[in-house]
Amino acid sequence: MGAPVGNQNGAKKNRMLTDALRRELVQNPEDALAVARKTIDAAKAGEAWAQNLIYDRIDGKVPQPVVGDDESPPINLLAEVVTRGIKPADSGLPGQSAGRADSGDNA
Repeated sequence: MGAPVGNQNGAKKNRMLTDALRRELVQNPEDALAVARKTIDAAKAGEAWAQNLIYDRIDGKVPQPVVGDDESPPINLLAEVVTRGIKPADSGLPGQSAGRADSGDNA
């Protein structure tokens, strides 16, 4: 279930620090390269935070399972989409009957 309508907590707009960093790094690409180089150097030196940052940026974050609690297995979600068609003769258009199709098997 998503956030309620109107909830702006996850909005990507109005992120002052992100916007300021992006503006500075775009205007000074050599700074972006220096930050990347320092991060790579830290990862090579065994810094776990740098290694995790690089993994997350290159491969994407690993999905976290949804669980009820420490003693329960992951929660499995199942969604089913059901569609029912209306026969053309039952379309409800003027001059035609307005009933629905007798069966849901309209393949």
